[in-house]
Amino acid sequence: MRIRFSLFLILALCPAATAGAETITLDEYLGRIQKTHPFFEKESLSVVIESRAQEGLLGTKDWNLSGTSYYSHQKLLASSAFSPDRLDALGIDAAAQRAFWGTGGRLSLSWSSQFSDQKLSDIVIPFPTGSMVIPTGPSEFYQHKVYASYTQPLLQNYGGTLDRLAYELSEYDIDVTEVQVLENQEGFLAELAGRFLDWVLLSEQKRIAEERKHLAEEELERTVEKRRSYLVDQVDVLRAEDAVRIAEQNMVLVASQWKALRAELSVLCQSEEMCRKSPQFDLYQLEQLPSPEEARQRLREQSRILNTLGIRRDQLLYLREGYQEQVRPQLFLNLGAGLQGGDDQFGDALKLDKPDMSVSLMLQYPLENRTARTNVATATLEIEQLEMEIENISLDLESAAVNLLILIQELERVLQLNREQIASAGAKTEEELDLYNQGRSDLTFVILSRDNEQQAKLTYAQNAASYQKLVLQYQALMDEFLNK
Repeated sequence: MRIRFSLFLILALCPAATAGAETITLDEYLGRIQKTHPFFEKESLSVVIESRAQEGLLGTKDWNLSGTSYYSHQKLLASSAFSPDRLDALGIDAAAQRAFWGTGGRLSLSWSSQFSDQKLSDIVIPFPTGSMVIPTGPSEFYQHKVYASYTQPLLQNYGGTLDRLAYELSEYDIDVTEVQVLENQEGFLAELAGRFLDWVLLSEQKRIAEERKHLAEEELERTVEKRRSYLVDQVDVLRAEDAVRIAEQNMVLVASQWKALRAELSVLCQSEEMCRKSPQFDLYQLEQLPSPEEARQRLREQSRILNTLGIRRDQLLYLREGYQEQVRPQLFLNLGAGLQGGDDQFGDALKLDKPDMSVSLMLQYPLENRTARTNVATATLEIEQLEMEIENISLDLESAAVNLLILIQELERVLQLNREQIASAGAKTEEELDLYNQGRSDLTFVILSRDNEQQAKLTYAQNAASYQKLVLQYQALMDEFLNK
């Protein structure tokens, strides 16, 4: 509703075309569209969105901090004389972990502190002279530990291939989006260029209608003068007046369509200046186009659709490499080193003088590994299918290009015939006018001949507009329109 209201408002404010009005070319109009229409910013945001999604995948190599705190209270069963009756423990653990994409390794740094309070019964040894009491140790104990561990894959994911896989695959998505954005923008501009050509055609039709009206008015003036001299009958005056009215009706109809389309284009480019402009375009200019074989070769080299499919094929090839990496066994080298200390005094427990080190190898490998092998086989089939799809679409594009080239070439012959028809109609009009002026023919034949001449010019203009639209379709198919 808002679009209709805006179009109505601009249509009401746009003045009718006048002689000497400013002109605008097709390139100028499309340039304004690219600067002002929200479609282009919307499309460009698609690339930004894909880039942001890729940046989100970098989070897998960020430092990951974790921490826990705990308290426990236990009443223990006395399994021996050295078992405590009660154990209270209070502790805190903190750790930082990070993956290294360059190596595939994992580094972990941790710190832990613990305080324990236990109730231990003293050991009592009875003697004849009395019992000996042996204290079992302090009831309170502090313990601290700092530790670092590193895990390095030696087979699967060596060098971080799998860690980077999702991030690097998303790079192909960005490339595909960039190509699709250009393709969408070109399609949008090509559609608007078609509307601009409609405006050019209406301009030519309006010019032809104005020319016909002018000739009809001249003919009416001559007929009125002849009637005053009693050289013609009154019916010829009436016929000449009807010819003027019909010509004026056609002119008003075409002018209204011309004005409405200009208002529509003004809304699309968001420019009130368009209301004072007329299109500047050579409707009858012929283009130099390549041969069908050259066009087919260009298509295979520069088609965005084929480029998109090629990027998808490269993405599948890279994904298959990732699946092939998953087929390999998992062999990890685990390294760990740390220091710890403990005492019944908090300060003395901070003396970390007790080393803790470890080295180990861990092997993991499913015997059949069917999941990874199936993924590799599936990716291979998808690559083969995509290659056949590329060849299929290549043939479709080539056939469409050859079809357009033949239509364009044949239409050039039609335009030549139109020019010959216009010349013939003009010559016939001159002959009919001479016969009428000599009193040897009727005014009806003059009017009919002028109408035929006008119709020949309109047909020529319509065919020329069809020709330009075919050229436009060819340029869009060849992905040459956006960059021309």
